[in-house]
Amino acid sequence: MSKLFRNTLYLQLQSDKLRALHVESGRAFAEAPVLAWRSEKGRVIPLAAGNAALVLRGSPGVTVVNGFQHPRSLLADFSVAEQTLQLLFKTFIPATLFQAAPTVILHPLEHLEGGLTQVEIRGLAELLLGAGARRAFIWSGVELSRTALENLQFPAEGGTLHYPEPS
Repeated sequence: MSKLFRNTLYLQLQSDKLRALHVESGRAFAEAPVLAWRSEKGRVIPLAAGNAALVLRGSPGVTVVNGFQHPRSLLADFSVAEQTLQLLFKTFIPATLFQAAPTVILHPLEHLEGGLTQVEIRGLAELLLGAGARRAFIWSGVELSRTALENLQFPAEGGTLHYPEPS
């Protein structure tokens, strides 16, 4: 597939920060992984995600939550985390006439003691796919180079590709 139509995001995730790199354009972002929402007539209405959500903190009727804030795991609230990523993907991916769903490489940076459990790996992969990723990869280890990201190459030494499992 031509690079013109590719969207690859490299996400380095901590409970208080999400760093993103749009591989094809080289644009980098750092956002708080939070969601601002308002409840109207019994429905939750997402308003903003990331740093834009922080600006709304303290506004009447607005709740700001972090779906990645938990003492034992990086994924605390699946639906909040999914809505957060859905809104942030729109920020991270440059607007084009034809916009392909992104390939997302998630690199968790904390809560890795003892390794990721199968439940955590599956939860993170399903989170990315539910948020709009066309393909999802879960990586832990060394920071991936731009060349490795462009070619979706994961070094055999220096880390582990947790998802998808090698066939």
